[in-house]
Amino acid sequence: MTDILQRRLSPSGDAVDSEVGDETVILHLKSGTYFGLDPVGTRIWDLLKQGLSPADICATLAEEYAIDREVIDADARRFLEQLEAQDMIVDA
Repeated sequence: MTDILQRRLSPSGDAVDSEVGDETVILHLKSGTYFGLDPVGTRIWDLLKQGLSPADICATLAEEYAIDREVIDADARRFLEQLEAQDMIVDA
């Protein structure tokens, strides 16, 4: 299977989000599942909505937060896999 960071992903049409301060809450309409995002998760979600690839998102975060790229990649991979498991994101 292709590494999730190498795929093209977008928010599911069934995922509705709402910002609450610097965080985001996502509701998956079909399953009724809520997913809460912290500020970094919110930033990833916003960049996905803008059409950036996961690899480009990781590069952006590494620059914005001045964190080692390997750490960003591992954390983003885990986060995106969680979103995918909840059907919050789909292949674009």
